[in-house]
Amino acid sequence: MRRWDSPEPLRWGFVNHDLKRTAHAEFCDWATTYDAHWLNHFLFEPSHKMIVKELAAVPPGRILDVGCGTGELAKRLALRGWQVIGLDLCEPMLHRARFKLNGYTGSVRLTVADSEHVPFADKTFDVVTCANSFHHYPNQEAVVRELHRVLKPGGQFFLLDGWPDQFIGRIVYDLIITQVEGGQVWHRESHDVKVMFKDAGFDRVGQRRTYSLFPILLTRGAVPQ
Repeated sequence: MRRWDSPEPLRWGFVNHDLKRTAHAEFCDWATTYDAHWLNHFLFEPSHKMIVKELAAVPPGRILDVGCGTGELAKRLALRGWQVIGLDLCEPMLHRARFKLNGYTGSVRLTVADSEHVPFADKTFDVVTCANSFHHYPNQEAVVRELHRVLKPGGQFFLLDGWPDQFIGRIVYDLIITQVEGGQVWHRESHDVKVMFKDAGFDRVGQRRTYSLFPILLTRGAVPQ
């Protein structure tokens, strides 16, 4: 993989909200066993494959993976020629990612930051991805606006999270996943996510739903040219 220079960080966010502090502590504790958790097989891996499939027709460029965790999606993207910045609030998760991504240091960079305060300039990235972390964000509308800011004109945002609209989704996400992940998460219904995208300025907003063991929602939007 060819080496590249990551954009220069401009500003750093802070863990300034009770829900963020709770999630931060939870994921720091979870970091060493995260990759072995049953959610990886039944939810995270199918989610990553779904995003990679969506990106198959997009020429590789500069991509920001928000909530990158231990770097599994970042690794898949790097293998397909993307220049990846992985962003996460939890430094122990990024320690695990650095170990796993040791062979991809020329195409992946990792940074600790808050998704509400992405430390990069306007119009920096061709694509932004966010898989399975959005439900932990207390100010979700602000995050969508911020990710719109760092995308180039024509750039695309791929947001993947649980799909709680129907009965099975409510059971899975409002009961099971909420308990597994500490009881302070918020999976948004598909209509709400679409409204967030449009309010933030995205156009060509579309959604695709699929099932692994769990129902999954992928929302895609583009920054106007």
